[in-house]
Amino acid sequence: MRSGPQGQQATDQREGEREGGLKRPLPSDASSNNANRKRNKGESDPHEEEEENASTSTDTPTLSKNQLRKLRRQKMWEEKKKEKRNVRRQKRQDKKERKQLEREAEIAAAAAEGREPILEEKPQRAPPIKVPVTVIIDCQFEKYMMEKELVSLGNQVTRCYSDNKNSKHPVHLFISSYGGQMKERNETVLNNQHKNWKNIHFVEGDFVDAAAQAKTLMGKMSEDQLIDVLAQGKEGDSISLSNYSEDSKKKQKTAPVPEPEADDVDKSIVYLTADSPYTIDRLEPNTCYVIGGLIDKNREKGLCYKIARQRNVRTAKLPIGDFMVMSTRHVLATNHVLEIMLQWLETGDWRTAFMKVIPQRKGGKLKEDTSTPKGQENTQPENDAVTTEDVEMTSLEADQQEESATQAV
Repeated sequence: MRSGPQGQQATDQREGEREGGLKRPLPSDASSNNANRKRNKGESDPHEEEEENASTSTDTPTLSKNQLRKLRRQKMWEEKKKEKRNVRRQKRQDKKERKQLEREAEIAAAAAEGREPILEEKPQRAPPIKVPVTVIIDCQFEKYMMEKELVSLGNQVTRCYSDNKNSKHPVHLFISSYGGQMKERNETVLNNQHKNWKNIHFVEGDFVDAAAQAKTLMGKMSEDQLIDVLAQGKEGDSISLSNYSEDSKKKQKTAPVPEPEADDVDKSIVYLTADSPYTIDRLEPNTCYVIGGLIDKNREKGLCYKIARQRNVRTAKLPIGDFMVMSTRHVLATNHVLEIMLQWLETGDWRTAFMKVIPQRKGGKLKEDTSTPKGQENTQPENDAVTTEDVEMTSLEADQQEESATQAV
């Protein structure tokens, strides 16, 4: 038998071979000391990194296929947005240059022939006449809308400004409850273009606060500035209780019960809402008309009407059902409601205003006889909405309206 260092070495070798050449694990205290030494030296433990990565992966929510698809579509739209804008700008520039060349060619030809040049003259537009009527877009409903609906509302506000600016009889335009995502988007995505807009007022307070400011502005206008359609309706009430036919029982179940107005109701403010049992017959001077800026696919039924009743102001809806038969619901975008009011101020005729503004996809047709005998009324469901509760702008429409904001400045 071997003894001494060589024998001890052989014994250790045999024990190592029997254990498969594996080293024995260090005791727990030795392992912790080793980890502490690595930590002090700035080295990282691979097992700790795996645990941290695992915990991080569990904390981060995984996106569904539908969400990933939406993100890809949004990214593609943003990439093409700038390109489309440049294409439209280039088309306008090319058209301008082409007209300039045609003008110069006509002047040269006329000079060679010894005649006066025949030039295309722009039609002279009559100067706009501002009227003592205020339209307030109530934007206090952000918490009820999704992100894409908020973007749609912002685009509709842009269109409202453009329509009012180019109208024959512009109104005082107010945006109440201004703030939140709309304000953030105007200051970031739209590069504060709204600060160059004229004759529009952004108010952080609610529509009652905006109406108080509007009354001050309208009070400075004299009665001599009234246009004919406003001067004709000084006597009598401009709002009447809607007449419900017998075949509209389905609507009567969902519509609010007509309530008499309180004696102290503020008649200078009219909240336009589809749920109102009253119908507006004409626009009145020195009156503020409120449009609910709510795009929610009709999820929040009666919300605008409820708020108007709480603030003790009048409610009404546009007389769509009195003049038209619709193949779809009578729900219009915010800018469509304002445009109808602007058309009425210009023509004094609801029929003309409805036919010119309401989109063709609504399938609207004028009633041939508004006094149809009883029992022969149209069986289409009546749903005289005027607020923006079922409107969703496509990405193309949003892109076009953002471009119109730049042109309107």
